[in-house]
Amino acid sequence: MSEQGRPQVAVAGASGFIGTALCRALAEHHEVVALTRSPARARIPDPERRIGWRRCDLFDVEAVRAGLQGCDLAVYLVHSNAPSSRLTQAAARDMDLILADNFARAAAACGVRQIVFVSALIPEGFEIAPLLWSRREVELTLAAHGTPVSVLRAGLVVGPGGSGLGLLVDLVRRLPLLALPPEARSPTRPIALDDLVRAILLCLERPEDYRGVFDLGGPEWLSHAEMVRQCAEVMGVRRWVFTLPWLPLGVVAWVARRVSGASPALVGPVVESLPQRLRIRDNALQRAIAPSALAFRRALAQSLAADGRHLQPNPRRPIQLEDRAQLREASRVRSIQRIILPPGQDAAWVAGNYFRWLGRCCWPLVASRECADGGWEVGLRLPRVVLLRLRPAAAMSTAQRRVYHIDGGLLARAETGGRFEFHTLLDGRYTMAAIHDYAPALPWYLYLWTQAAIHLRVMRRYQRRLARLAR
Repeated sequence: MSEQGRPQVAVAGASGFIGTALCRALAEHHEVVALTRSPARARIPDPERRIGWRRCDLFDVEAVRAGLQGCDLAVYLVHSNAPSSRLTQAAARDMDLILADNFARAAAACGVRQIVFVSALIPEGFEIAPLLWSRREVELTLAAHGTPVSVLRAGLVVGPGGSGLGLLVDLVRRLPLLALPPEARSPTRPIALDDLVRAILLCLERPEDYRGVFDLGGPEWLSHAEMVRQCAEVMGVRRWVFTLPWLPLGVVAWVARRVSGASPALVGPVVESLPQRLRIRDNALQRAIAPSALAFRRALAQSLAADGRHLQPNPRRPIQLEDRAQLREASRVRSIQRIILPPGQDAAWVAGNYFRWLGRCCWPLVASRECADGGWEVGLRLPRVVLLRLRPAAAMSTAQRRVYHIDGGLLARAETGGRFEFHTLLDGRYTMAAIHDYAPALPWYLYLWTQAAIHLRVMRRYQRRLARLAR
């Protein structure tokens, strides 16, 4: 509780379009701690002094613990689409897993009483798009450390600044003819941003009533094709919309990227998620928001700018250019590989196995040596030069997590070397081999074409090795 006796709520992902709307609503009756990885956003104080901003790198579990100190409740709205380093060698779903596990561990350590997570509607059947399966993995990870979790599964969220809705508006505005794949006939239940925020407020502080999964949707079932038609009508433009009996989703994603200018990291997963067989299961939270839920057409009209042809901008947009400039100047690297864990092993075993294997894998050029303090040195055999020196972070390490600081060697900037972590999660199913905030000593473009490419190739080879052991 805060000094005023109001519950303190941490919002992770507070600078996004859902987080911005939620923080404003929460501030009426709660003490709001808005967590952001953006140093530019953290420096801007709330003009009404109702929301406290904390910079928090969710890839660092110690930073997450500091960010959640004193918080009673937490709302998790994080997606890893936004860049967090100049070079990222990682799948979005792998980054999402690490972020969720760090958050769940920190929440349990800080005594947070409830986590509310906004997830995605999961289709019935066995064909689940990677984006949706990633959301399911995050649900499991957030609940793995004992804190009660309320999972709100929502379809397309219709509100100003939404990336999925923004893609839809851009396509309708720019294309006079829209040929859609057959999957666009699949129905879904878009939900207005205001209705989603109401649902979050209803279940906060009631973990005993709203623990588990709750499907949410607006008042109407609409196919993706029908949403395109209604979008054109609301925008006041005439568009020819039809579905083809066959159209590869890869072609759809390519056209959407070229027309909208959106990043592949956004367009690809959204298009892959089109083929769905959805069913919204009856639940108390859906019944509570249903009587006053906004229809798609009305929610869309409220989300458009004054000209009626563009979506209102994402609240994160003003700081994006500054964030990207800072990432480019810092020239840091993030590299994450998901390793299938052999039965009975843990992160401590993977760490030792990896470094010993590295010397054999790269023989006769590279040698690895365990140091007296439990760290490792990786270097050339001839001439005998240390390329990377890794010092163990004993206070941060457990059997399920091995952390090494990269604090020396010819290939690292000694003052800001970064860290190498082996991180076991999902009940021992996987170990993530992750390099965070690594600062290479080589000139940037030389690094990209040499060390970065070699590291990725070596890690993929090690992934295949442990996958064979796990069979």
